[in-house]
Amino acid sequence: MTEDAAGVFDPIAIIRVLNEHRVRFVVIGGIAAGVQGAMWLTTDLDLVYARDRQDLTHLAAALAALDAEPIGLPSGVTVKLDERSLASGSVWTLKTRFGRLDLLDEPAPGLTYTSLAASARTIHGSATYPVASVDHLIAMNRTAGRPKDAGHLELLERVAQELRRDPPDERGD
Repeated sequence: MTEDAAGVFDPIAIIRVLNEHRVRFVVIGGIAAGVQGAMWLTTDLDLVYARDRQDLTHLAAALAALDAEPIGLPSGVTVKLDERSLASGSVWTLKTRFGRLDLLDEPAPGLTYTSLAASARTIHGSATYPVASVDHLIAMNRTAGRPKDAGHLELLERVAQELRRDPPDERGD
């Protein structure tokens, strides 16, 4: 766990709350990369979430339980994180009582909850959660094209090569 502006960053605590509220999501970004072998420092939990009405209802309840608030709004502007607002936004940067949470609907063209979930890998630990495939993480980093993504891409491509040689099922994952 690391410290951020919202206090201690505890991604597993966020995931537990999401699971308790039956939110359908796929973890992406640094957490998803790290649990698959491409480690880099991250101070937020990035995820793609299902967007049908019931899913948005579950997500709104989870965000209320997390005391989530949007980050970076102009002074005096408030947003209620309910089904309606979640349906109208495509990217949400939030602070929660367990650290930063970024919600995305489509981090790269064609990569939605449905497409990511179809090939997600399930991680079993102190919480159970799906993570985007390494190939999808590579596609997201290529699309983002930020300077920091060059190093991330190199790590992810090495992990992808290793996974092709030794798939997770054969290692007992």
